[in-house]
Amino acid sequence: MKIEYRATDHARAILGGLGRTEDVRFSPSNRRLAIAAFNGGRIAVFDVEVGKAGGSPDVLLAGGLEISSPALSYPHGVDFVDDETLAVANRGGGVAIFKLPVGRTGHCELSPIQFLESEKGSIVFTPGSVSVVQGEDGRRELLVCNNYADNVSRHAVDLKGGCSIGKGEVLIRKWLNLPDGVCGSRDGRWIAVSNHNSNGVLLYDRSQALNGDSSPVGVLRGVAYPHGLRFSADNQHLFVADAGAPFLHVYACGTEGWHGTRMPAMSIRVMDEQAFRSGRKNPQEGGPKGIDFDRSMTVLAITCEFQALQFLDAAAVLAAAPSGSPAVDVEYELGVLEVISWHKVRAQRAVEAEARATVRAKTAERRLSKLEQHGLRQKKRAEKFKAKAARLKEEAARAKARGGFVIGDRRWRLTAPLSWLYYAIKRSD
Repeated sequence: MKIEYRATDHARAILGGLGRTEDVRFSPSNRRLAIAAFNGGRIAVFDVEVGKAGGSPDVLLAGGLEISSPALSYPHGVDFVDDETLAVANRGGGVAIFKLPVGRTGHCELSPIQFLESEKGSIVFTPGSVSVVQGEDGRRELLVCNNYADNVSRHAVDLKGGCSIGKGEVLIRKWLNLPDGVCGSRDGRWIAVSNHNSNGVLLYDRSQALNGDSSPVGVLRGVAYPHGLRFSADNQHLFVADAGAPFLHVYACGTEGWHGTRMPAMSIRVMDEQAFRSGRKNPQEGGPKGIDFDRSMTVLAITCEFQALQFLDAAAVLAAAPSGSPAVDVEYELGVLEVISWHKVRAQRAVEAEARATVRAKTAERRLSKLEQHGLRQKKRAEKFKAKAARLKEEAARAKARGGFVIGDRRWRLTAPLSWLYYAIKRSD
């Protein structure tokens, strides 16, 4: 199923220097491929040709444009608005939209034509995934996965207004716990969200009105840490990259839709043990991250840190995958999500209580330090007064000594009779 693609030396050089990658996306025309380089703070855009050679898929990677920008801060998700316009979700910032230059290679620094800031009062916070979908009124929309805000927000995109992005609204929130990936089906009906901390994928039916209190209609299990995910063109299969294992999981809904709870219909190992272990910094890492089908469903692209890019034969994968898999009632899984949510709230309260206790302890430490400093100052003042009293006592003693004698002193008692006799004789004269 793996395809040995062709690439120019320049394209391979760029791929070799990307480092940690998080997402990959084909353009609507199938002529461009974008990859998000997380730690490098840049986006790589290649020219790509997907076709057939001897009946087998053939891929050529050429060109190679590395985009940097002050607006790129840990880019984690990418999607094309159109062939010349790219949306990027930055974990360390907001959502940026760039107009891509045509026919350029090498390095290029760009400023975004639009930027949705992650700031106080904004529903956008640590965006990690972005998906361009058709809105309910036919307009384009951005679905933004806000990782540590635990929600998916929806934002209208005005193509005629320079791709301006609306402030948006929270579309999905209930039971989300570090949502790490989002995608919409091609017919616009289904939304899939990778729910990282609950180790599953949640599915929502857009034929029903969605809001922050909407519950998922389907839950997919059997994945350690879901990351990138994509629907097949006919929406009958959903492919999920497992960041915590070297596998790509394939789920099948058959003709029943995505209601209910399912396990993978098939799992494909897409990494050898060495590549997987190289990225295994913790149980949540090491596996594939971003995935995407080309528009003709000929190939499936996969990216991760130690395997920057590989392609699978999409037709062969779909041919091997079962057309459906048993689904059980979703209520049990919703109960599990409710319990997880309850524990999450308790954990958050414990963290907040610990933070408050830490603040109180620091306040008490500051007060004690002030009292200790005040005590030291008072002690120093007392020592000064004690020293001054000692000096005054010494001065009084010296003055007394200079006085010679005082009444009551022994010398006074010896000389007093002579003094009286002297004054008596003087008066008789």
